[in-house]
Amino acid sequence: MDIKTLEQLDYVRIRSTIAGYCMSSEGKTLLLERLPFTSQPDIDSWKIPASEWKLYLDAGKTGALKPWEPCAHLFSKLPVEGAVLELDQVYALGQFCISASHLKSSLSSVELNIPHLMNKSSSLPSLEGANDAIFRIIDASGQLRDLSELRDIRRSISSIRRDIENTMRSYTSDVSLRDALQSDVPALRSDRQVLAVKANFRGKVRGIVHEVSQTGQTVYIEPDDIVQKNNDLVQEEHRLSQEIRRILKELTSSLKEFYDSFVQSHAIMLELDASFAAARWGKEVQGTFAFETSGERGLTLKKARHPLLGSSCVPIDVEFTQNCRVLIITGPNTGGKTVTLKTIALFALLNQSGFPIPANEGSALPVFSSVFADIGDEQSLDQSLSTFSGHMKNIGLMLSQAEKSSLVLLDELGSGTDPQEGGAIAMAVLDSLIERNAMVLVTTHHGILKNYGYTHSSCTNASVEFDSQTLSPTYRILMGVPGESHALDIARRSGLPVTVADKAQSYMENNEADVSELIKGLTAKHGEAALLEKELRKKEQYINEKWRKVDLKSLSLKQKELELREEGYKKSKSFLDESRRMLENLVRELKEGEGTITREKTLKVKETIALLSQSVDEENESLSIEKESYLSAVKDDEDKILSCSQELSPGCPVIIRSSKMKGEIIGKAKKDSWLVQVGSLKMTVSEKDLIPCEGKVHKPSISIEMEKEDASSDSRVSFSSPESSVMSAKPAFELRLLGMRYEEAMKALERQLDLCAIHHLNSFSVIHGKGNGILQQGVHQYLKNYGGIKEFHFALPEDGGTGKTYVNL
Repeated sequence: MDIKTLEQLDYVRIRSTIAGYCMSSEGKTLLLERLPFTSQPDIDSWKIPASEWKLYLDAGKTGALKPWEPCAHLFSKLPVEGAVLELDQVYALGQFCISASHLKSSLSSVELNIPHLMNKSSSLPSLEGANDAIFRIIDASGQLRDLSELRDIRRSISSIRRDIENTMRSYTSDVSLRDALQSDVPALRSDRQVLAVKANFRGKVRGIVHEVSQTGQTVYIEPDDIVQKNNDLVQEEHRLSQEIRRILKELTSSLKEFYDSFVQSHAIMLELDASFAAARWGKEVQGTFAFETSGERGLTLKKARHPLLGSSCVPIDVEFTQNCRVLIITGPNTGGKTVTLKTIALFALLNQSGFPIPANEGSALPVFSSVFADIGDEQSLDQSLSTFSGHMKNIGLMLSQAEKSSLVLLDELGSGTDPQEGGAIAMAVLDSLIERNAMVLVTTHHGILKNYGYTHSSCTNASVEFDSQTLSPTYRILMGVPGESHALDIARRSGLPVTVADKAQSYMENNEADVSELIKGLTAKHGEAALLEKELRKKEQYINEKWRKVDLKSLSLKQKELELREEGYKKSKSFLDESRRMLENLVRELKEGEGTITREKTLKVKETIALLSQSVDEENESLSIEKESYLSAVKDDEDKILSCSQELSPGCPVIIRSSKMKGEIIGKAKKDSWLVQVGSLKMTVSEKDLIPCEGKVHKPSISIEMEKEDASSDSRVSFSSPESSVMSAKPAFELRLLGMRYEEAMKALERQLDLCAIHHLNSFSVIHGKGNGILQQGVHQYLKNYGGIKEFHFALPEDGGTGKTYVNL
């Protein structure tokens, strides 16, 4: 990717802006040298730490990285025998030690899911020894401390300076010398204090002349009794500088053992500084990190905003289908066609540099091995190139180098020459790029290219929207519909005389083939189809809701009927028991009264009991068959209620049956399974485990319990309606597991997470206590493996500490 293309696409400007967020000038230099990568592992090596830094910033934390002065050039001096670091250089190393130590301690205390940053910070070598050695010599402001080795020398220097000041004061306060002195304040010449004496009084002060003024009226004299004192001062100051040099030399020698630690730490700190800058810029522009395209999902940008347009930018949506390789954008001038081209290409470059992109979640970008751009006027007087020739030279270079993983941008393809010939060249160029399977973005005003987009399966038309009421562009992208140029409307708004515009209109009205009318018709049909689809979706939702209510009503009626029949069964059973008791009493009375019982009476009694038992057993059997039929019907009805006539497709919102989590289908994974985006996670889910939904989906809960004792006891079937059971239960804001066994606690936690998913509760706390740590470890292990958890952490010490965990879904 040549630097000219990167500059054309504003990549260099954005990279420079991001570099400004670095905490160190060395990190800024590293980031300014970065170019887009062409392999996913290289991209991820920068994107992963930047995305974790963004998570760190989103949690409201900012102070992990502290700035430091450039120090990489100092490391090479440490192993050199006899090398001496200057005081400011020692201070720069001290700042770096503080920054590295602060980063390590800050990240180690953060309870966030940032494994890459944790690994990087934990791999920082300890510079504690170097830090102690440096700040034993200097203070926090970089000044030398009052060391015992220097204290006597500094005391001697102070004493000599006081003697010099007292002696000089005796001269300046001497009344006899008042007329001889130009000033009563001593001057400084060659770092020695002297008197400014008038030239005609120079004989009044005996001493050494250091300088004469340009006018010759002033002579600067160092009195004889000051000369020796100044000499002593110079010697003591020289002794002080030599002692300081000795101390710094010893310090430099002692830092030699930390050479490898400095080099390794510096490389890690630069990497973290550059990725931290990317995250800070991403938070500033409300950016996200793009997914890698996979499966049926092609290049997708959701609410993309060019970062140089600021708050005035109109977000655009662009989506390539799986087979689409060429996007042909048409529409009015100043409508945003070229900006759309640049935005898509710029975002691809930013993504391949590990930077976030100013777009919404769900955006996906492929990895391109090369990017070619033919944008703007390529006219060159030096090379005798016209506009058209300049474009053809660029396109020729592209055709010789483009391949399957290339991105090609062609602005105003086929312009600058005869429209018919330009259109033919444009189609031939696109044919060649389609054969290479390159991804191509084209802007044009040629009507023939709009038709080309319809007739090729690998091409998609798009247009920039134009408001016919205000006669101005809206800067929104309409996928699937070609656009009109609206040249006359733009010309009128730009100041073209009305008479000229009307004349042009009359010429257009005489044309037999009016492509604009065709486009207007297609645009109108597209709008009608969108409205019709919207109405059909509303009707489908209305019908599904009615159907659900009818099914629930049917279930309620079946339940009532079964309850009535069961009540009748209980009455029959009661009657049977009563009859049996009566017959037994009758037999007993006969035995007691007659002494013997005839065979006929006994048979009659047995027949009566058999008939009653058979009647009740038939009723019981009928009821059991109806129970089984009803249970089967309930399950079928439940499946119907949970299902929807909407087919699964990319972009479809769904609920995962097993976890009750809501997500969005990204694309087809493999046979009978889909790739689903749940929050920031992607997972492969079986098609049977997915429920399509519109907006918020609440799963009706129909629980069925059946208890059956022995044949002689009652059978009971109980039903709970959708308003009861799980739907009526509410998640706890504070889940208490104290006193529970491990299995019981895990079931309570599982139910809590299910209820949170159903009722959209995004955070709660779990009180598991400390004890032996069994519940604590079990809760954390369960949360770590649960797909819907954003993060979890212990409470503050005053709020329960390690005996309480906060959970965010």
